[in-house]
Amino acid sequence: MKKFLSILSLFVAIMFIIGLIKLALNPNSNYSYPFLNAKLDYLEKHPEYNMYFIGSSKINDQINPRVIDEHMKGIKSYNLGANAGFNLENFQTLEYILQNPSFTPQYIVLELQDKVDITRKNLKTERSFGTFNYANTYFAMKFQKEEGNYKQMILSAASFALNVFHFNKRHDARVIRNAHNHFVDEYQGFSPLDSSVVQRISEPKLTGIIKDRLKRYHEDHTVHAPNKVLVQKINELAERCKKKNIQLIIFIPGPAESDAKKLLVYQKIVSTPVINMVEPEEYPEFYQYEYRWDMGHLNNKGADLLSLKIIPLLEKSIKKNK
Repeated sequence: MKKFLSILSLFVAIMFIIGLIKLALNPNSNYSYPFLNAKLDYLEKHPEYNMYFIGSSKINDQINPRVIDEHMKGIKSYNLGANAGFNLENFQTLEYILQNPSFTPQYIVLELQDKVDITRKNLKTERSFGTFNYANTYFAMKFQKEEGNYKQMILSAASFALNVFHFNKRHDARVIRNAHNHFVDEYQGFSPLDSSVVQRISEPKLTGIIKDRLKRYHEDHTVHAPNKVLVQKINELAERCKKKNIQLIIFIPGPAESDAKKLLVYQKIVSTPVINMVEPEEYPEFYQYEYRWDMGHLNNKGADLLSLKIIPLLEKSIKKNK
């Protein structure tokens, strides 16, 4: 029995080392989300796009590149948003772009988030642990240490181990081909919720939800402190983009969540322009049923309006950086 355990331990150690090597060779391969990979596949073959938007459903469902291109001279934009795409996945996507010479953007607009936590529900999902490459794990551990969340540090280490032991890190080309649709190929990555299977929340219910979220947003008087590790990460990404002649722009999209004020503290402390679209007084339309789809997202009409309103802020950020 003792000999068997020794052989088993040696086998596990060898497999772990092989996994570490494979992870080092494919650190930014998102093998579990065909829709995002289909977008990257399309974009890789179309170098005419010079502005990329990276983020969650707040990007995927709310940024219409055709509206932006129509009003911004010299811009050809593409929506690289991914529903439920949080910090680590977005960093992974950005790293993939920076390391691949086929991508030639001049501008990358990255959604600002502080969503790094792992839940019990997504711990074992490939999409979750598949983002825990070396760089992301190092970032997540430092981020959670500053937050004083040692449970999340353990979950981050566990996610890294799961990723190491997942040997097949290459996405299935056939699955990606099947994921191509008119949103990917014709709508420049934009997927409005009006065209999804998600049902629009009824007006009385959604009006109540919006009112409650706005109330909690305005009652948030906490003096929020920025996570220094996140600031450092953004600044490092901005510098790496700059070395490749890419301007990184940070974006806080609307509509505002009840805890949105904790993101606003980053506006003046990162080294790259920040666009803020969450101010309810400045953008009251985003809090009207006419422009909303559900608790935290705009409908197609609202997305077109947000895309239109971001244009002068994009132009200001670009001009400021020249």
